[in-house]
Amino acid sequence: MQTGDLGVACFIFTPMAFHREKVYDLETARIQIRKYCTYQERCQSEVEERLRSTGLVQTAQDDLLAELISEGFLSEERFARAFVRGKHRSKGWGRVKITHHLKAKRISAHCIQLGLSELDPESYFQTLTALLAKSQPWTTRLEEQTATAAMQRKGYTWEEIETAKSDLSG
Repeated sequence: MQTGDLGVACFIFTPMAFHREKVYDLETARIQIRKYCTYQERCQSEVEERLRSTGLVQTAQDDLLAELISEGFLSEERFARAFVRGKHRSKGWGRVKITHHLKAKRISAHCIQLGLSELDPESYFQTLTALLAKSQPWTTRLEEQTATAAMQRKGYTWEEIETAKSDLSG
């Protein structure tokens, strides 16, 4: 705290830079990355990024990554399944948006398909119908189009949305 020209206390705020301390010890890095993977499911690209931020040499990073995979701390399939379940249940995302985000995390197409198989078709359709019902009643065509666009942004296909709309109306 500093005193200004008028004798009034003023605070100087500086942006705090959050940065990870560099770890040069392999055992410390091993403990930290295991905790990171144990906290929640992680994909390989997230763990690679975290290992890069530790400051370890590339060969040590590769060895740790291989160790995590062989010991079961890291599994792309398990991550994809958890990601699909979580995003659909908590945020109401559809298949398209979930697939897009998994591809951005460099998850293989096979693991994405295994993850999407976690979605129960009936609960998937119920979620879409419930989301559409929240935006009703549509008094104008524009309101209906806005609701359709919102569902498309959530990751549902046009066909799925039209089916849900006809189910709601009839």
